[in-house]
Amino acid sequence: MMRLSCLSLSYQNQFKAGKMDLPGFIRTARSLGLDGVDLHMQHLKSFDRIYLKQLRRLCLDNGLSVPSFPVSTEFGQFPERINAEIEKCRVGMETGLFLGAPLVRVFVGSTPSGGNAEDAFKRGVDALRRCAEIGADLGMVVALQNHSGLTSTGDDMLRFHKAVNHPNFALVLDTGHFTGRDGPRGPKQEGHTYENYYRSLEQVAPLAPFVRVKLYQVDEQGREKFIDYKRVFDILRGIHYNGHCSLVYEGTEDELEAIPRGARFLS
Repeated sequence: MMRLSCLSLSYQNQFKAGKMDLPGFIRTARSLGLDGVDLHMQHLKSFDRIYLKQLRRLCLDNGLSVPSFPVSTEFGQFPERINAEIEKCRVGMETGLFLGAPLVRVFVGSTPSGGNAEDAFKRGVDALRRCAEIGADLGMVVALQNHSGLTSTGDDMLRFHKAVNHPNFALVLDTGHFTGRDGPRGPKQEGHTYENYYRSLEQVAPLAPFVRVKLYQVDEQGREKFIDYKRVFDILRGIHYNGHCSLVYEGTEDELEAIPRGARFLS
C-alpha cells in the first residue's frame, strides 16, 4: 500500500513569512488527511531534545509517521567541505532517528565549474560510502536522491548505487529531477524526451524505499501539468512499491491553495 506524506519545504513561503512552523505544518498535514510528514532539517528551530520530543509527540498525537529525514548535502562541488558535509549528515541521522525516521535523504551534488566530472563522481562515492558506514553504526539508512547535477538520469543513479556498494545505502526516487521532462526545475539534456524520463523512473524505482512526487503546476482537479502521475504510479505498482510517496510542491501558486488540490489528486 502506498502512503502519502508531505515535505515541509512545500510550504517554504509560509515558513519564510513566519506564518508556519513545524508544529503548524504537522497540524496542516493532519488536516489534509496525509499519512506522514518529512520535517526538513532547515526548518528545525533547534536540535534541543525537549523541542524534538514535542515534535515527535505531535506527530504521534496526529497519527503521522516520519518516513524520512531530509538533509541537503553537496559532495561534488567543494572538496574542502566534504568532512563538514558528512558531519552535517551525521547530525541529521541522529536527529532523524530521534524523530522516528528510518532513513536520511542526501544529495551528492554537481561537478565544480570547470572541474572534472569523474573526479566529482569519485568524491561523491567516497562521501556516500562514509555516510552509509556512519548510518550503519547508528541504525539509519542513507539514501541518495536524484537532484540534477551528477544524478540527472537513471543511469547516473544506478552507477552511484553500484559504486558505493554498501548494504546501508539506498536510493530515493524524485519524479521531478530526471532529464526529458518538460516544465520548470530539473535537469535538461538535448535530445532527451519523456521516454528518457520514464525510463529513468523505471530504472530507479526497484531500488527506492522512498519516493518524492513533485508538483509544479496543478489544475483545478489537482493534476500535475508536466508529469503523468497515472504512468508514474503504474510504474510503482508494477514493482509492488509499498512505501511513502512524499508530496513536494515547487510551483508559484499560493501553497495553501495548490497543495490541498494536489494532495486530494495524489491520494
